[in-house]
Amino acid sequence: MEPPATKRRRGREWALQMIVQADLNPFADVNLILSHFWEQQWSCRQEAEGKEDNDMDDLARTLEPGERLASSDLRAFTENLVRGTLGALKEIDASIAPYCEHWSLDRLGVIERCVLRLGFYEIDRLGTPAPVAINEAVELAKHFSNAEAGAFVNGILDRHARERKA
Repeated sequence: MEPPATKRRRGREWALQMIVQADLNPFADVNLILSHFWEQQWSCRQEAEGKEDNDMDDLARTLEPGERLASSDLRAFTENLVRGTLGALKEIDASIAPYCEHWSLDRLGVIERCVLRLGFYEIDRLGTPAPVAINEAVELAKHFSNAEAGAFVNGILDRHARERKA
């Protein structure tokens, strides 16, 4: 059984991927993004394991793709991150903008922009301890982009967390 921190990291990875999809498709409905994401993830897992839907038992067939992939707690955590971040996007972007000196948000790479949005949401709206949110955001940026993205994200989130404390 995976430790809770590992599961939450996977949830953040999934949430970031959905937030990126929303960033690239700004007029898409969040429910559609969630639904398509879970279906796509299920298909990828089945393909990686060399299985097909007809290999499932009867119980698995009755479940939605998201229910097959993750516990209800992990799905709720993931979807809360997505819905919360996207629901507060204008406010979050307004909070990020002052930290991006000489850069507009749309000039940032999509991964960096979306990781920052997720990090700001966790720190400001969810109350995730800043060191946890920053570490998770840095790891996401390094995993989905590169080490420089991790350093960039770290700098902005760390500065934001310090200024919030002051």
